[in-house]
Amino acid sequence: MKGAYFLLPLVVGVFTNSYASEANQRDVAELKVAMEDRLKDSESARFKRVVILDDGTTCGQVNSKNSFGAYSGFEPFMAMKLSTGKFYVLDVGEASRSVCKDRGVYIP
Repeated sequence: MKGAYFLLPLVVGVFTNSYASEANQRDVAELKVAMEDRLKDSESARFKRVVILDDGTTCGQVNSKNSFGAYSGFEPFMAMKLSTGKFYVLDVGEASRSVCKDRGVYIP
C-alpha cells in the first residue's frame, strides 16, 4: 500500500500540463487591450481560469458588459501571446472550448 502512495504524485504529474502557467496581472491587462475589438466594453472585462501554454496559446474565460450595461456571462476565449508580451485574440465563443481542450486545457 505504501508503494501506491509513492506513485500517486508521479501519476498526477503525468496528467497535468507542466508546460502551462497562469496569467499574471500584466497578462490580464494586455488581454483587456487585445479584447477591444471583440467586446462591447473591454474595460469591464473580467477574466478567470486564464492559462498560457509555453507556445503562447492562451485559453480562459471572459465576461464583460453588453449594450445594456449588464454582464453577459463568462464565455471561453482563445488568444496567442506574442513575443512582445501583447496578445492577439483568435476567438471568443464556443469554438475556443474545443480547440483549447485539444491543446490539453479544460475550460468549463
